[in-house]
Amino acid sequence: MALDLKDYFNRILEEEDKPLFEDAVKAAIAGAMRGAYVLIWLSCAESLKRRFREAQKRDGSAGKIYGNIKELEKQHKPIDKFVLDKALDYGFLSDSAHNVLNHIYEMRCVYGHPYEEEPSEEQITHAAESVVRLVLAQPLKLSHGFATQILIKMLEDQNYLDDTIKAVSGFAKDILTRIDEQIYDWFLKKIWIELEKIADDPTMMLFFKRGKRFSQTLIEVSTTELFNDDQWHDLVSQFPNTALRVLSKSSLFKGIGQRAQDSIVGAIINRSDEHPTSLRILEVLENKNVLTKRQQRRLHNKVNESEISDLKSSGLSTQICFKRIIKSLELHDWYKQNPAVELVMHNGAEETVSLEDSQQVELGRNILQAAEGGSNSCIHFLEKLSQDNNGWPKNILKGIALECFVNEDKKIRIKDKHLEYVLNTLDSIKPTVRKSIIDDIIADISQGEPKHSYFDRTDMSNITGFAASYKWLRPLYRELNKKQQETSDED
Repeated sequence: MALDLKDYFNRILEEEDKPLFEDAVKAAIAGAMRGAYVLIWLSCAESLKRRFREAQKRDGSAGKIYGNIKELEKQHKPIDKFVLDKALDYGFLSDSAHNVLNHIYEMRCVYGHPYEEEPSEEQITHAAESVVRLVLAQPLKLSHGFATQILIKMLEDQNYLDDTIKAVSGFAKDILTRIDEQIYDWFLKKIWIELEKIADDPTMMLFFKRGKRFSQTLIEVSTTELFNDDQWHDLVSQFPNTALRVLSKSSLFKGIGQRAQDSIVGAIINRSDEHPTSLRILEVLENKNVLTKRQQRRLHNKVNESEISDLKSSGLSTQICFKRIIKSLELHDWYKQNPAVELVMHNGAEETVSLEDSQQVELGRNILQAAEGGSNSCIHFLEKLSQDNNGWPKNILKGIALECFVNEDKKIRIKDKHLEYVLNTLDSIKPTVRKSIIDDIIADISQGEPKHSYFDRTDMSNITGFAASYKWLRPLYRELNKKQQETSDED
């Protein structure tokens, strides 16, 4: 029976690679086994040569190889072995593929002589399957030289790319489709070697960001795992400044193994002593639910140990700084209290919305307490609040107002140094919100007891004046009067 190689022929991708293999198909059908084998090899060698011709358009290294091929042809010297070996060096072929094709090349030299026995059908089938699978059915993929040229342009030519995330990511995806996936790991390491050199150079930040975004895209588009957990850990140790920036993207961070993650967390915490904004990376990772419990504790311990002034410049949220803020406000030290409330003001009202209701009340109480103690920044906060509420949550205002009349233990006492600011603020908000706050204060007063055996009459006289000005305050004033009367009757 004639040997039919058409199934292999139909798998060839490029039209330019088909004529020689088609002749091999015809030779096999005709029973010309030597011819079929030699033509199968020639189709492989010519395809590899074509690949260098195509690659030279974008890669100088491929251009040099193709120039050498043309020079050998000009001198009428054999090129098959040269092309095969250069395909291995350049990256068109893996070591295993080169070994298989080299054997076919050697047997082609044997079968090319008429005094040798001809190849069997099994040998021809094996050669056809191998050549098609390893070369003819593979798309053209560029290798080390092309990747190196791209890296040089990306990190040296300021105008080479638009530097938006979308532009760099799109560029990376386009380039990576042309590069052999087998060199992705090599390419990433080569990029990181260069990025590590410029990681902390402000003048090179544009180029670093390009490399960072390109690296992230490379890892994301890789269809196979680039490195195992141990290798990721080694890379983080080898390129700490680059790794913490590239791999801190949550989708990448969760795939590098806990040891590498722990190293990045540690590096960021250490770095935050000089660069407080680094802690923001960890907060984002925590919000994405990719930090372990231990990693979260390390972050929060660092925040709680940090100076408020550093936290203010860190970009961290009020939520994660909450315990540290409260601790500072409770210290009865203006040099600690002032920066704490300044951090709250700097982050703005929207940052406090994410706090739990009880946390908002606690923050409001502590601000009023610190203002009573003479903290200028807290007083300034109350003054600004009275002029423009600017979206501060209801429970912040409730905490401030509660602290004026009753403490956390529902002990009644009056703090009126800044009561005018507080009442002006309440007067400016929606009546329904204000009534809710006043009703809560009245309920606490009703359930509470005076902190001392009597109310200070001066304090009550001040409240009397405010009640005359604010009609909505009168139910609260009556409840205070009721408590005062009960105290007096007991005495």
